Amino acid sequence: MKKIIEKIYYLLVLVSVVFPAVSFADQGGIEEPKLKPPFKDGDMTIFSFLDFILNNIVLPIGAVIAVFFLVYSGFLFVTARGSEDKLKLAKANFIGAIIGVAILLGATAISLAIKGTICQIVNC
Repeated sequence: MKKIIEKIYYLLVLVSVVFPAVSFADQGGIEEPKLKPPFKDGDMTIFSFLDFILNNIVLPIGAVIAVFFLVYSGFLFVTARGSEDKLKLAKANFIGAIIGVAILLGATAISLAIKGTICQIVNC
């Protein structure tokens, strides 16, 4: 029985090594996908680039991280069970998470304020 399981294991390893090589073989006539720029009509300015980065990368990732730390700080409060040291750690974690959320929410307002100031100076 042990030899049969061993042979099946080796067969699975062999298939897992050979199958990707076969499946990625050249199929001929299929066009390679082309990457499109993230900006429409080549309309790239520093403001549109920063807005793109802020709205499509920083805010979504930051929101996930903020929710994780808020839930984690709640977990620390629940598991503290009245212990002063654990409650201090939970409060510090919660305050840090709230400060992070405030910075995340303030990032859009700060970027709009900077953009407005620069546009007044340069007349854009």
